Amino acid sequence: MKRRAKVRGVRRRLKRLRMDVDEQTYSFPTTFHDGYWHNKIPIDQPFLLSIKKNSRIQHAVIEAMVEGSSRLVRLREEERFRVVVLIDLPSLWQSELLVFESDARLKAFMERDTSEQTWTRLPVGSVCLQRFMLPANVEVYCFHELIQDEDYTHSGEVWLLVQ
Repeated sequence: MKRRAKVRGVRRRLKRLRMDVDEQTYSFPTTFHDGYWHNKIPIDQPFLLSIKKNSRIQHAVIEAMVEGSSRLVRLREEERFRVVVLIDLPSLWQSELLVFESDARLKAFMERDTSEQTWTRLPVGSVCLQRFMLPANVEVYCFHELIQDEDYTHSGEVWLLVQ
């Protein structure tokens, strides 16, 4: 059986991630561009790539993002705002917190069908829901993402955790 490489500084980096997410979600956003506000995951790519095969650490990273979204839900003054955690699997590198001004803008965001990027809806498996202790008011949308460019092709999963 192959051993996993030791990832250094996990506690320190997770603590810093939680602090950064707390900072980003201290107040509800007021500036929206194209109908939404977004904030990328505040952690470095080499760290995320080093934990790609470690589901325990990935779970802690996603949990910190979900806690931030729950804080934004408590701060929102109007129900029309939709708070979303976008989880990019397997690397988490493109993960982000989003706030949409309306359901219509959220639905428009989920429709990706161009020659460069396609999102195909996947059934929400109970396995992904069991892995994370999500609040009861969270809707989960799963997509298969395919990005194709002249020099680049990427395939992965995108989860949207919507509150």
